[in-house]
Amino acid sequence: MPPVQRAGDDTQEGEFADTPAGWAQLWALEFSAARDALKRWQKRAKKVDERFRDDREAKDRTDTRWNLFTANVRTQQSILYGKVPQVSVSRRFADAKDDDARVAGEMLERLLNTDIERDGDGYALALQQAAQDYLLPGLGNARIRYELEEEDTPETPERRDEAGNVIAPAIEVGKRKVNEDVEVDYVHWQDQLWSPARVWQEVRWWAFRAEMSRDALVKRFGELGKSVPLNAKKPKGEERTRGDQPAKPSPWGRAEVWEVWDKERRKVWWYVEGFGKILDSKPDPLGLQGFWPFPRPMAANITNTAFVPTPDFVLAQDMYDEIDLVSTKITELQDALKVAGVYDSKNEGVQQLLENAGRNVLIPVKNWGNFAQGGGLKGVVDWMPMEQVVAVLNALREYRAELIQALDQVEGTSDLMRGQAADAAETATAQGIKARFGSVRIQAKQDELARFASELQWLKAQVIAKFFDQETILERSNAAYMFDDMAVARRAVGLIKEKLAREYRVQVKPENVSLQDFAALKQEKMEVLGAVGQYLTTIGPLAQQAPGSAPFLLEILQWTVGGLRGASTLEGIIDRAVTAAKQAAQAPQGQQAPDPKLLAAQAKMQAQQQKAMLDEQKAQADLQRDGLRHQMDVQAETAKQEIQTKQNIQEEKMRLELKAQAKAAEQALAPVRPDPLVVAPRRLP
Repeated sequence: MPPVQRAGDDTQEGEFADTPAGWAQLWALEFSAARDALKRWQKRAKKVDERFRDDREAKDRTDTRWNLFTANVRTQQSILYGKVPQVSVSRRFADAKDDDARVAGEMLERLLNTDIERDGDGYALALQQAAQDYLLPGLGNARIRYELEEEDTPETPERRDEAGNVIAPAIEVGKRKVNEDVEVDYVHWQDQLWSPARVWQEVRWWAFRAEMSRDALVKRFGELGKSVPLNAKKPKGEERTRGDQPAKPSPWGRAEVWEVWDKERRKVWWYVEGFGKILDSKPDPLGLQGFWPFPRPMAANITNTAFVPTPDFVLAQDMYDEIDLVSTKITELQDALKVAGVYDSKNEGVQQLLENAGRNVLIPVKNWGNFAQGGGLKGVVDWMPMEQVVAVLNALREYRAELIQALDQVEGTSDLMRGQAADAAETATAQGIKARFGSVRIQAKQDELARFASELQWLKAQVIAKFFDQETILERSNAAYMFDDMAVARRAVGLIKEKLAREYRVQVKPENVSLQDFAALKQEKMEVLGAVGQYLTTIGPLAQQAPGSAPFLLEILQWTVGGLRGASTLEGIIDRAVTAAKQAAQAPQGQQAPDPKLLAAQAKMQAQQQKAMLDEQKAQADLQRDGLRHQMDVQAETAKQEIQTKQNIQEEKMRLELKAQAKAAEQALAPVRPDPLVVAPRRLP
């Protein structure tokens, strides 16, 4: 193998020996370069995760934080992943005569969707967790894994008849398949490393980290597993052991084993950092088209400079911090709102009034004439002006509202997407513009999640076609109850195993995984049904005048419907109508061809049945939409009431304090003639 020059390093691959120790040195160098390239992103990702969970130290709890980032991420996650996805398998060429391909597509679709609905399948959960990583640290990924369960077959001796002829040959001890599955595993963003690259196509290797116990190491790697250091994080008090020395026995001990998928050499390596040998290496175990056992990861804000994600929060963190700073200032000013002032220390009566005044108490004042000429209580007491503080509070609240609107512009998340409108007087046109603006940004993320989900199922379909037995495919697709003639089903299975890559397209559409706009969905379906019904009404007279034209007219309808969004369910019905029309046109002269009116009536009836089914689906969708909308309204109203309640409590508290001070001042200034014989204050009857 010729030496391969590494970017940014004078070291060449040929300098390392083709031994387990030499490969360990090479991967140590590769991992060091990868960690340097991803260090900044990993630091940012950890900060974003802590911000989402509001993970602050006790000393930082004095700050007021509006967790708008958490609310925005949850809103986007609900829109991106609104329901369990459904897989659609379609042929590249929708030929009506290609029954084997049609049956194969239906069987493969059944297999993939049945696995999603199966208890214990990790596809739906992995997709949901990857979507959250896509919105938080900026990298969402999941991988497939082929699981094979085998058992030993007993040895069967050779059987002979009385003449000595062999009736049944001997069967040696072997392996027999008991069960086989394709599992989908979520991969945490911290458990991945990859080679430095500018774009995805230039990535040379990708590594996954897994923690393995001593027993698991020995079971997987044999005697070599006994000397692997248990270098994973342990509870406090246990030291990490590195090098070739065996680790101390511990029930918590784990080794960080990296599974490296090397695309350049089409091999998989198992490597432990700090260990002087490669644990194992194998040629490409799955033989997938793109080699990788995972789709292209969902990476946020990728550029052509470096394949390193940038979390969305990083691009808007200054605005989030400024909103929190303004909120902290508002809290501090609210705490500062209290009745306070200064008074003349020479006037002991005023001092006694302010410190010890109670209800219905009179305080004697010496030299009343001078006290009255000096303006009375107003002349010796000056209260702190609260009007300025209240004005500043109002200005800060308005500024915070402006910051939140600017943040919506940066992130592309409008108030309508959160289920509430900032301005109740806003027109329907303005709300529609805001909704479309927000949907443009979120639609790109929906398409990215759908692309990731589709590629994940495509990898799963490849493994099924390559490794599953024919009987397993027939059994799990329930083929015995699909067809009267099993020969068609067996030909379809052969087509899956031989021509899957060329004949089929596995797809998970965005509307099958994201939270749908049910009003738009209803409009699309009604438009499709209206167009089909109008076309059938138009071609009716033409089909009567030229009975042989019915197949061509229906094929035109099929071509038109195939390009409409939301009309995929009608394609199968139109396929059957085209086939029936062609058979009727090719009928012998002695037989009476079907009446074109009857064909049109049947097609119209099928369209009406389809419309009834869609109406029922629409009713269910309306119920789901109303439930979600009610839930979002309740949450928004609850949050609004909590904020309003806090403000009402603070305002009521301030009003009571001001009222108490004013009443006390009014009582003190009441024209009461003091008794010169009385020195101590006396109580009124």
